[in-house]
Amino acid sequence: MTVNSKRRIPVIVCYKKNIKVTKGSIISSGGKIKHEYKLINAISCEISPTSIDRLSENPDISFICFDYKASLCLNNVSHSLGVKSAHNLNFTGKDIGIALFDTGCFPHPDLTTNKNTIVFFKDYINKIDKPYDDNGHGTFLAGIIASSGYTNSSYKGIAPDSKLCIFKCFNSLGLGYMSDIILAIQEAILIKEQYNIKIACLPFEFPYLNKLYINPLEMAINKLLENNIVPVVPSGNLGPQNMSIYFPGNMKNVITVGGMNVDLSKKHISIADFSGRGPTFDGINKPDIVAPCIDVLSLNCDTKYIPTSKHKYSIQTPYKTASGTSISCAIICGSIALILEKYNNISLKDVKSLLILSSKSIGENKNAQGSGMFVFDKIIK
Repeated sequence: MTVNSKRRIPVIVCYKKNIKVTKGSIISSGGKIKHEYKLINAISCEISPTSIDRLSENPDISFICFDYKASLCLNNVSHSLGVKSAHNLNFTGKDIGIALFDTGCFPHPDLTTNKNTIVFFKDYINKIDKPYDDNGHGTFLAGIIASSGYTNSSYKGIAPDSKLCIFKCFNSLGLGYMSDIILAIQEAILIKEQYNIKIACLPFEFPYLNKLYINPLEMAINKLLENNIVPVVPSGNLGPQNMSIYFPGNMKNVITVGGMNVDLSKKHISIADFSGRGPTFDGINKPDIVAPCIDVLSLNCDTKYIPTSKHKYSIQTPYKTASGTSISCAIICGSIALILEKYNNISLKDVKSLLILSSKSIGENKNAQGSGMFVFDKIIK
């Protein structure tokens, strides 16, 4: 097989100190710059394989990695988690900002009528200003977190009074480049005070990606932690074998959520077959906790609706069911919003401790269930 040496490939270049020298080297090598990151010392660009070889010899460049693509992890809830107890005590995630990095968000009546829960929207794919979702995944998770139940009062999200900051960095196929996710995280940190962002929902995995010598996205996620924003990630959908939790679920300090099947009719709970299992390749015990992820009900959307077109949206079926560990991830994001409303200004370490203390074993292996199923009732008590 011959390699086209002139064909540009997407990469992220990490430098030590001098951004001007690095930019100059990329441009003089025929590269095209995509993003510059002030958050971390890195530049994403498109460049030819031969130019990559030349750049790697530059002493100011610490690492060059491929701009990997992430895939979203999507393949009743309130009752099993005891969230009703929280709502009865008026805990609704009021004014807690949640950053959702996904395929966007459709302006569903359950998110926009009476009160607009979508307080911020930024599109890194098509650069459209107003909320839309050409895939449906982001809308589904937004509903799990913050649906008001306007269309049907029997259905509400975990934290209906939280504020959603939507970062569309995944396309209509549910794929997103590492470079766009880093840029979105950088923006979330910049606006965190304005929207009181306390939680980052990162509902994706990089299939079979474990350790890079330097991982720019890992650096960006660590910046979330430094800025007191809780990163919540799924265990992924590549189970059931051990060591099937990949990046970012394999990061030590994030909250990694596995998925389980809750059959209320049979009073049976088990870990979903596809839910990623630990430990990580570094020997870290993961997932941290588990939450429902099979046949969960949430918001449907009109994927053909684009704010810039004349197409008027319509949703004949306002709700749908879906499965996947990104659902578990969203459930825990909503639950953390309730925790932060009840226990204001607690540390990230305390949030994780509370989640673990408020979990109960479902009788499965620790590599599959972590500390077990999170139940909000235990915090109330």
